Amino acid sequence: MARRARPGRPGRAAAPARRARLVTGVDHDALDRVHRDSDDPWDVDSSYERRKRALTLAALPREHYGRALEVGCSVGALAVDLATRCDHLLALDASPAAIDLARRRTAEVEHVDVRLARIPAEWPDGRFDLVSISEVGYFLAPEELAEVVVRVRDALTDDGHLLLCHWRHAIVGWPLDGADVHDAFLAAGAQVLVEHREPDFLLHVLARWP
Repeated sequence: MARRARPGRPGRAAAPARRARLVTGVDHDALDRVHRDSDDPWDVDSSYERRKRALTLAALPREHYGRALEVGCSVGALAVDLATRCDHLLALDASPAAIDLARRRTAEVEHVDVRLARIPAEWPDGRFDLVSISEVGYFLAPEELAEVVVRVRDALTDDGHLLLCHWRHAIVGWPLDGADVHDAFLAAGAQVLVEHREPDFLLHVLARWP
């Protein structure tokens, strides 16, 4: 069983342990099970997660976006916040249980569309002014991440932005970690607009690249 190395983290003790039990490969069934077992598997209402989402929203260079895409919406906590900054949000996840939870959480937000999709194979059509990939990139196989880099570039509008936020600590038994995810986009030539590093997470906002 793969696991995530877990340093001490005040107010966030349980969530890393639950997440660590999932990192066993591109195992969509495992991700679905964790969302069936708990309606808040990542402790999204903890002070840590609420602060991280606030920093994420504050990092966006523009006050408002037209069409936005969230890859890996899980229970929909970030989707609710992103919806305050865009005209339409398409939120995707590969877990049917997560989709049910996200639809419940976003039920009162009319301009959020929550859909079941496995990325990159089921990448949505159209272009987006904002793409968010948060705490999900390391669940991809390396070849899938390489395809996602191309998909994001092609999907962003010319002045569009990519939002990345990932856990910084090691994920034991898994080929990717948060730094690998961000480095893949940086190596492709994405321009850094915002970079924020903390001991537990890394945040980037990137501009579309050629």
